[in-house]
Amino acid sequence: MNLQARNTRGNTNGNLPRELSRLFLGLIGLGGLGLAIGAFAGAERLWANLLIVTFFGAGLGLGGLLFLAFHYLTGAKWSDPLRRVAEAVASVLPASALALGVVVAAGLSHYPWTHEDLASHATWWFKAAWLEPSFFLIRTAAYLILWILFSAAMVRASQREDSNRRAGARRWNVRLSALFLVVFSVTLWLATTDWIMSLEPEWYSTIFAVYHFAGILLSGLALITLLAVGLRRSGTLEGIIRDSHYHDLGKLLFGFSSFWMYIWFCQYMLIWYANIPEETAYFVRRTQGAWEPLFVLNFCLNWAVPFLVLLPRAAKQSGGVLVKVAVVLLVGRWLDLYLAIVPAVTPDAPVPGLAELGTALAGAGILGLLLLRSIHRAPEPAEAIREPLGAAT
Repeated sequence: MNLQARNTRGNTNGNLPRELSRLFLGLIGLGGLGLAIGAFAGAERLWANLLIVTFFGAGLGLGGLLFLAFHYLTGAKWSDPLRRVAEAVASVLPASALALGVVVAAGLSHYPWTHEDLASHATWWFKAAWLEPSFFLIRTAAYLILWILFSAAMVRASQREDSNRRAGARRWNVRLSALFLVVFSVTLWLATTDWIMSLEPEWYSTIFAVYHFAGILLSGLALITLLAVGLRRSGTLEGIIRDSHYHDLGKLLFGFSSFWMYIWFCQYMLIWYANIPEETAYFVRRTQGAWEPLFVLNFCLNWAVPFLVLLPRAAKQSGGVLVKVAVVLLVGRWLDLYLAIVPAVTPDAPVPGLAELGTALAGAGILGLLLLRSIHRAPEPAEAIREPLGAAT
């Protein structure tokens, strides 16, 4: 999928990669300036935003790996032309994971359990043992190393399959994907508990990891959709990605947006109905004062807008509509993480400013450069992928 090798096809502008690189570098510059100024707003607020951006980036990489794993485990054929896009998204995971590890380790003091005696609570003995700082950092390193190793192995194996069309190559990818899903399910469950839920150690939810799984998969699909439409329009994947793929991606966005809402409602409704103080504190904090509009906006961006817009069949087949919905979902994922992290670190009313804008711009710029590099270095899709394939049923 080398951009320079295919820049003469269709309506592609040969200077597009260079222009995009300048745009992303500009975003990084503006974001860095915003971060430098926004640092005066407080170390806790700055750290919370860095945790949001790095976890967001790692989640996108995991979303790309999930797409590849589901592709192989289901034996899908329609998604073959999208493998290069998913590989590019998954390739951002190593850098994002390393940045996330640095942010978590550097901000350990922002977790309340590092300066509170959890063992003094009669029923918190396990929390006190589990959240021992050294053990916490060892687990963090283990999660990230496993994710990075699977990212490298799965992307390499997927690319090699195009040059080795034997059945054994695909069987290896199926086994690797199955192993990844097992490891991912356990590590994501523990990682979200460690990095996000423990910001409020008195609170707990038994489906918190499932909720973030839904957000990670949905945001990964949104980025894959955004790239697929952009690469087709630029000519890079012209003749490989077709209208049927738009329709399939639209159905996935529609379906998993509804799945996200289902998990969101399950978590909220059960906690509201049970009315246990240890559980309700999480939502009470986020549904009062200036947090309430953001709370409502969260499920509007992640479900209401995609659901209503993608209901018509024609909307799912429109590249322009899919791009807009994908952007809405990516913004919604950022807001979802903002509401999960910031109220726990800085419980006062939200005051969006340069710290938030700077981290978002810098993160978008770095992510864009990583994606551009991955797409530029990716091998050409195999000829078998170029053949017309039926849409998914």
